[in-house]
Amino acid sequence: MPCAVPSNDLALFQCLLIGTWVNTDELKDEHGKHLSYNVIPLPQKDRQITRPRDPQQPDYGGFILKNFTFTETIRFNGSAKQNDPDHQDPDAVAVVAGAPNRGGSYTQFAHAVFYEQQVRFAEGPEHDNIVHIENGAWLHLGSQPQVLGPYKLNKNGPYVEGQVLRQPPYITIAKQIAVPHGNSVLALGNVDLYDQKDFSDDLSGIQAKTILSGPPVIPDAFAPYPAPADISTIPAEDPYAKHLKAHDDYENPNIAWTLNPNYPLQKALDIIQPKAHIHFHVTTQPVFGGKGSVTNIPFEQRKSRVIEYWADYWLLSKDENAEDTMNFEYLAYTQTILMEMQISTDEGKTYRPYIFPHVTSNTVKKVSGTPAQARDQIQTMLE
Repeated sequence: MPCAVPSNDLALFQCLLIGTWVNTDELKDEHGKHLSYNVIPLPQKDRQITRPRDPQQPDYGGFILKNFTFTETIRFNGSAKQNDPDHQDPDAVAVVAGAPNRGGSYTQFAHAVFYEQQVRFAEGPEHDNIVHIENGAWLHLGSQPQVLGPYKLNKNGPYVEGQVLRQPPYITIAKQIAVPHGNSVLALGNVDLYDQKDFSDDLSGIQAKTILSGPPVIPDAFAPYPAPADISTIPAEDPYAKHLKAHDDYENPNIAWTLNPNYPLQKALDIIQPKAHIHFHVTTQPVFGGKGSVTNIPFEQRKSRVIEYWADYWLLSKDENAEDTMNFEYLAYTQTILMEMQISTDEGKTYRPYIFPHVTSNTVKKVSGTPAQARDQIQTMLE
């Protein structure tokens, strides 16, 4: 049964996440567009696709793209002081939880910070309408002795004869996601560490040096996109690289960003000029010591199945003394979802599975939850 936990059981990145983050006018490009981007394929029976083996023979039953910039509000922890919803209460731990996993001779601890996310269109015919909602949790994983009895305050104390196995260093964090399309994701990963070559002294990595100097290096995302088999990547025909001219057609309004959805993050770094960062990442692909998972409801399983997920996050600080101030004002991320769709090449008579990338990137700024509060929590953790 989960129970409330104090901040000294949270990892550094979890403490810094607590608060509310939003898109701001500070982070826009030269045309006034928010530095965020989403590209997603949608099945469309009557849309032409072209086979490379015979470009003169168009097929039907393909896909369209839904691409747009967006604004986002994401809240970690979710507890605010009464009558002041914009002020995060560092003492509110009702939604910060620990759920120990009993193993027989030792226990794995899983300390969670919960989040809720809301995304709205920032352009196009549905401007300001909600396009995505999501909730989930970030877990910090480690190992500890197991108590003999059913409660941690049991008078018999911990189980001392068994060996406390080390938490695999590549799986010290996890992200759990619930999306109301009917998809659930469990992704595993870790926080980039340095000055921590021997994990044996700190099984969880909680006190390892996780603050890296300077800005992060954010690579291009899918440039060019991997081509699903039998679908043309000729620019004149490829929806990922085709700019449709119709006034009310927002299928691909920004070709450059579609071919590199991480460009908004790279541009945001130019504006922020971060002096320090923390990088954490998760994936459903196999990692040393385990593998995450994705599940889908039956409709999604048949029509638009999510098969893999991975994401990179960067907490960014403009402060030269970030290790002392813990002033990390910005959060940047890029995530990729691989979607398997049934595409027809004979006008809907038969269908075959194809895999498409769905990429999202954004940089948001903290608007509640002060650096002082985070610093106080982290100081408690280190003590």
